[in-house]
Amino acid sequence: MPAPALALAARPLAGLRVAYLAFESFPNAKGSGTRITAMTSALAGAGAELHLVTLPSRRATPPGAAPEGVTLRPLHVLHDNFLARALAFQRAAARALMALRPDVVHFRGVFEGAAALSYARARGVPAIFEVNGLPSVELQYHHPAVGEALELQARLREQERRCLAAATRVITQSETTLEFLRGRGLPLATPATVIRNAADPERFRPACPEIPARGSAPEVLYVGTVAPWQGVAELLMATRRCLRERPMRLTIAGPARRRWQRQLARACRRLKITDAVELTGPLGRRALADRIARATVCAAPLRRDVRNKHQGCCPIKLYEYMAASRAIVATDLPCVREILRHDQTGVLTPSPRPKLLAETLLELLDAPARRAALGEAARAEVLAHATWPKRQEQLVALYRELTGA
Repeated sequence: MPAPALALAARPLAGLRVAYLAFESFPNAKGSGTRITAMTSALAGAGAELHLVTLPSRRATPPGAAPEGVTLRPLHVLHDNFLARALAFQRAAARALMALRPDVVHFRGVFEGAAALSYARARGVPAIFEVNGLPSVELQYHHPAVGEALELQARLREQERRCLAAATRVITQSETTLEFLRGRGLPLATPATVIRNAADPERFRPACPEIPARGSAPEVLYVGTVAPWQGVAELLMATRRCLRERPMRLTIAGPARRRWQRQLARACRRLKITDAVELTGPLGRRALADRIARATVCAAPLRRDVRNKHQGCCPIKLYEYMAASRAIVATDLPCVREILRHDQTGVLTPSPRPKLLAETLLELLDAPARRAALGEAARAEVLAHATWPKRQEQLVALYRELTGA
């Protein structure tokens, strides 16, 4: 008996089996974890049978870690070396696809992409490449020796070109990244869609107005991966300059590798700002939303490097800062200008150089009315254009077009 028309409208992807492949641990505390959750839950909510194939979480996976309606299928790959782990994941993903026999394969990187595209060609099904960053760019930031290994770089570039050329459809997070991909082998004839990140304005809300304790210092907050390309070192140096002018606190909340944690701790000691800096590590959902809501100013001092300026990115933290009505200081980059409007929803600095960054932070710390106006405009922008349901509608519409649902 056919389903009622209303049910079909509410679940337009009913009967569609999708394999969503991501060569990374899941769940995780990074922006990618938030993105994967939003994308897979959108497809499952639209009726698709969604299988999420990832590396296992580095922590014990709690019950209910997978989005509702999503079947989490972690592939246990026992290799310490990154490339060996990537190739082993590729082989395991190929076996998983043959067992699952999905109607659509959706993949996030070139390593899992090789398995996804091989399956798609053999079965004649669509292959969607959701590109956030290319390994020929990303890996040299994590492993500096990769940038000097010219043969490896050439192989990575060739694999990226093959994935871009063979994908049925490409999704990416910013117009900057899309333009970069066109220069890296994405054919003009391949349909490509920009689905940006977003925030949950019910979770990230302004704090209730409170009278600050007498003598309490304003807080500058950085949220996200504590990695060199995020400009955290420059933020520390800017903090030292700010402390010469007025009391303040800097909070850095996010995951960090041990060597980056040690580097930050040494930098704080060398700059003599240890007492003014708090390194919280990754925070839980509720704690993170609370820290953002109560920060005086939120920062995203991205470096002007190949990764950020040319390849582009779409920092989820910017949307979460905006949803919480925070005043934001960020680096003026093409991908950032897709999210923030200078002096309207945030303040953009030409570069994250410590002197410029400190001057901008001091101006905002001493201007409560300006902070309030920026924050109100930023939250209004999220409510109007940048909620996760809006992004999920984009993805489901893309799938309906692709599959004829």
